[in-house]
Amino acid sequence: MALRLAASPMAMSRSTASFRLASAIRASPSLNARVYFHATRSAASDASSDVTEVYKAKPFKIPAPNQVHGSYHWDFERILSVSLIPLFAASAFNGAHPITDGLLGVVVPIHAHLGFDAMVTDYLHPGKVGNLGNKLISWSLRGATVLVLVGCYQFNTSDIGLTELVKKSWQA
Repeated sequence: MALRLAASPMAMSRSTASFRLASAIRASPSLNARVYFHATRSAASDASSDVTEVYKAKPFKIPAPNQVHGSYHWDFERILSVSLIPLFAASAFNGAHPITDGLLGVVVPIHAHLGFDAMVTDYLHPGKVGNLGNKLISWSLRGATVLVLVGCYQFNTSDIGLTELVKKSWQA
């Protein structure tokens, strides 16, 4: 704030002392180091380097078009999402049934996986978190989805099932 006040044209026209102060601040090497605040130490110490060299964006390779990942993938997501409506309705009207519980135990985790995978693709791409970070996040999501699918299978076969769980938690 003081620098802007001292360097403003109105302040410089009032006295030559403020003009000399602004010139001295601009010429000081500590101000040049402040320009490179977010840069590395080597860039901060070298005032002659260009700021654009420090802040260049890393190139991101756009993946090649793929029909399976394109329209078929989108169709599969829509069919999966629309199939949830009759599955939830059948579970609500008919109560617990092994077929609807089994289908819900597969469709709901895959639906959630596709949603989280879209989030990873859009917001945690390799250009943002790096190749290793993206692969780690993607494989963590796949592992969690497999664990949820196995858990739903175990819960449906050896316990009360998903529909009864929702009914009991709704009444509690």
